[in-house]
Amino acid sequence: MSANNGQLKKTRIGLLGAVGIIYSLAAAGAYGVEEMISSSGPGLTIILLLLLPIFWALPQAMMISELSSAMPVEGGAYKWIQRAMGEFWAFQFGWSRFLGNYLGTPAFVVLAGDYAASLMGFNGVEKYIFEIVLVVIIVWINIRGLKEVSIINTIISILIIVAFGMVAIIGFMNWNSNPFEPIVPEGQGVVSSMGAGLAIGMWMYMGFYSISAVAGEMENPQIIPKALFITVPLMVLTYLLPTLAGLCSVGQWELWGSDGVSYADIAITYGAPWMGLFFVFIALISQISMYNGYTATSPREFYIISEDCLGPKILAKISPKYGTPKYSILLMGVLSIICCNFDFSSLVILTTFLLMFCIVLIAIAAIILRYKEPKMARPFRVPLGNAGFSIMCLIPILVAVVALYLNGTDYFVFGLITMFSGVIMYILMKRIYGGLYKVDPEKHPINLRTKLATGDLNRISNLMLILAAIGIIGVFFLPYYEDPTYYTDTYGVQNIFDMFIKGILYTSIGFAIIGIVTRIIGKKIDS
Repeated sequence: MSANNGQLKKTRIGLLGAVGIIYSLAAAGAYGVEEMISSSGPGLTIILLLLLPIFWALPQAMMISELSSAMPVEGGAYKWIQRAMGEFWAFQFGWSRFLGNYLGTPAFVVLAGDYAASLMGFNGVEKYIFEIVLVVIIVWINIRGLKEVSIINTIISILIIVAFGMVAIIGFMNWNSNPFEPIVPEGQGVVSSMGAGLAIGMWMYMGFYSISAVAGEMENPQIIPKALFITVPLMVLTYLLPTLAGLCSVGQWELWGSDGVSYADIAITYGAPWMGLFFVFIALISQISMYNGYTATSPREFYIISEDCLGPKILAKISPKYGTPKYSILLMGVLSIICCNFDFSSLVILTTFLLMFCIVLIAIAAIILRYKEPKMARPFRVPLGNAGFSIMCLIPILVAVVALYLNGTDYFVFGLITMFSGVIMYILMKRIYGGLYKVDPEKHPINLRTKLATGDLNRISNLMLILAAIGIIGVFFLPYYEDPTYYTDTYGVQNIFDMFIKGILYTSIGFAIIGIVTRIIGKKIDS
């Protein structure tokens, strides 16, 4: 219930519609695997595509299924974390999602524009006009409601699955080489090869929890666990079978990439030339479905943050006609149009670290709630005891930590900076809008001296010390693992890698100082 304008509209979404939304959020085709093949090697790519579902995707699906069945509320994971860990950590999740999705999701619009330009020969201005029109249409669809979103994304998901299934069949019918050879590129170690592909693979198996953001608007949210357990194997098949088919038929693994050999080449080589254009069209609608899905889910989280008095109240307003958070959706559209001026790689940098942090917070919240609220009704309960469930949740946390250091030093630097921005924004939003204290002063008291929730100084200290430790480890590990010449070639600046490392060191020292000072102050005035 919104504080000032009524209730969100309840919508009945069928199982097929839920699968269509989740599939578009987490997969929408095998685009991206091409980069894994050339950077990690064909054998290791296939191994990662088999292992990541077990150690990354399945644990996510399991814990999200349990939590969404227990708490099918608007805002989803944001509310789970708030219940388990409090207002501060929930805001860190929400802010990370805001940066990752409001500013990162326009990457799908940029890619859609690129595919449209290749199909229709757009120049730069025409491409940008296409992107603006696309954003306007998607925003309009989302303001109308979830039903329209689910119908569109289900149709697109079916087309994508059919297209990749067709490619897999054509490829397997023309098997002529071993798809596993070589395991890694010649002269490249297993660890460095894994680092090159792990981040892409993890990104391709993320997005499951986004569906939880709209659970409060679903008449039948208990279908979410069923939809997740259909979507995960569907994703694995979408990624694995066409990749095997392409490697065993077309080969040329070292040339695979977004600008090189791709799945379309399987159809072109052994099918017909027109299939190349057809696959570009599939790629175009794939990006549209992903943008449509994230425009449906992301604004719901910022809507609920604003309802909790941690954001502008206008974003908590609901359309009286359609029962949707129209201003949150409109904000995403405006930011998308602005961000379309940036290239794809710049937008992707905004997402990786932040979305991994979100999954870590969800996993921690799931563990805490198992112990903190053992009697909570869980229509779907992972069939493991608390210890086994905790181990299952710790696995994706471990994978995320490993990927953090293998993902790239530039991503690492940006991640540290954006994490600190979450602390600054929480303090500002809490002081400006009041937070949960304004909603219920007795249940959510504040420290009258800091104007923050009781205990927030210790929470800020904990986050700062964790970030400092992560940074210090990076200072020692990254020079050992990374190749400085890569960054010189990429950014065109001599010694930029050393500048990154020094930046991480000084930033980590700063975080440590902030953490220690806030801990000391917290013991005196906030205990």
